[in-house]
Amino acid sequence: MSGDPRLFRDLIAAFDRHGLRYCILAGYDGYPGVVASDVDFMVVPADAARVPAILADAAASSGARLIQCVAHETTAAWFVIAHDDCRSLSFIQPDLSTDYRRHGRLWLAAGDVVARRRRHPEGFWVPSAADSFIYYLIKKLDKGALSRAQADEVTRRFDEDPDAASSLLQHHFDARSAELIERAMRSGNAKSLTAFIGTLRRRLHDHTPAEAPLLRLRQLAEDALRIADRLRRPTGLSIAFLGPDGCGKSSVIDRLQSELSDAFRRVEYQHLRPRPSAASGEAVPAAVVDPHGRPRRGVSGSALKLLHFWSRYLSGTIRWTYPRVVSSTLVIFDRYYHDLIADPCRYRYAAPLAWARLLGRAVPQPDLVFILDAPPEIIQARKQEVPFAESARQRAAYLALVPHLRAAHVIDAAQPLGKVVADVLGIVLMRLEARAAGRLDLAVLTHGAGE
Repeated sequence: MSGDPRLFRDLIAAFDRHGLRYCILAGYDGYPGVVASDVDFMVVPADAARVPAILADAAASSGARLIQCVAHETTAAWFVIAHDDCRSLSFIQPDLSTDYRRHGRLWLAAGDVVARRRRHPEGFWVPSAADSFIYYLIKKLDKGALSRAQADEVTRRFDEDPDAASSLLQHHFDARSAELIERAMRSGNAKSLTAFIGTLRRRLHDHTPAEAPLLRLRQLAEDALRIADRLRRPTGLSIAFLGPDGCGKSSVIDRLQSELSDAFRRVEYQHLRPRPSAASGEAVPAAVVDPHGRPRRGVSGSALKLLHFWSRYLSGTIRWTYPRVVSSTLVIFDRYYHDLIADPCRYRYAAPLAWARLLGRAVPQPDLVFILDAPPEIIQARKQEVPFAESARQRAAYLALVPHLRAAHVIDAAQPLGKVVADVLGIVLMRLEARAAGRLDLAVLTHGAGE
């Protein structure tokens, strides 16, 4: 998905307002009219600490929110700014880097790149043509992939200043590799390098000396701290939706997955509980047509089923949910453990609810829980799978869960779908903004916590 051109302009204005020396590294040919979701930019290491506050200021000037910060390398961090115009969300994803280093090697020093930057006709700063060429080429070779669009981007950068680009090839590669790459560039057939990408990557690493052992040790220590912080404070989010059949959970979830896809690296959906992927052989449950059609188990059978159900939440959270939120995934659950307490008949549960409540205290809860609430008359008009009296009972039972859930929010599901989604998104964005501000030690500049 494309970024928001207005957010891009406000981002550049904030950079200039704060005197940040930066350059947009790649993909800038169509800016600001067509903005890539990820806006790769580089600053010198000494300025990196200033960037979060500048991004927060850029968000504030747009009436937007800085909602995400993912440190994906010791010298790189991915941010997300979101703007909600009450109809839809728009995003821009600034991706910061300082010195470009990977695998114990310094490929490009930010000070050199920024010193040689040039002003784009649209007013923002970009690297010299040669720096832009070698940065993008090394990045794609190191990742082992070069698509047609990426090959075209490399060729455009080479063609802007072939002599300077050739000089950098000689610096970063051995003579044979540099000649092979230059020949492909000058013939306009950069995609042909795909056949040699493994060899070129290996020669690139062989030709560039590793950094000094003490510096590499420092980088490893910083990377260990980065990973430890991610484990302690995951950058993903888990959300659960509860409510009677007919309250609109599926429709809201579908919209939420679409609206928030640019705020996370991935979005994943689960029905009821964390479970392994389909590749593990565990079947995804089919849709329930008659939720109260089967008889309840006895007390002993219900107790055993409850223990099994509870244990699967514990193991599933450790094996499935937690690794995903650590890797910046939005996990959305349609129903969760506490659904059994509100609607025991659906789960054929006949043991005391006190047992389920007691075990529920030890179930890891999602970061946010939304209870979609609507009068039984509206529920019955939408779906008549249970009698009116049961819809009324379920409504009261779901609302009674609120004090027992860590981060529960009741949403008026009688509203039009767009308003329900907007209410949910507002709460999610406020949570993400507050979390990002806390992680970056910033004041929440865009919206007060009391909103």
